[in-house]
Amino acid sequence: MGFSMWLYLLITIGLVASMYFWNQRKGEKTEKLGANEEFSNMTMYFNPTKGEGHLFIGGILVIITFSLFSFELAKIIVQIIFG
Repeated sequence: MGFSMWLYLLITIGLVASMYFWNQRKGEKTEKLGANEEFSNMTMYFNPTKGEGHLFIGGILVIITFSLFSFELAKIIVQIIFG
């Protein structure tokens, strides 16, 4: 039970770090090339290179993996308290 909890935590930290570095890399390209002219919802929310899809999809994955980590932690705490 404890291994999967730490695996979820490592996945969460890895996702946050990759989103941060992807956004930094994407920001440098945007400054060089100029702003994107496409502003459709599909581009803004789901395209990781032209829009902010990396933040939207990555944020959902972070929420899911952190929720799984919290669930495993809660199970361990309940097991300790109620034996």
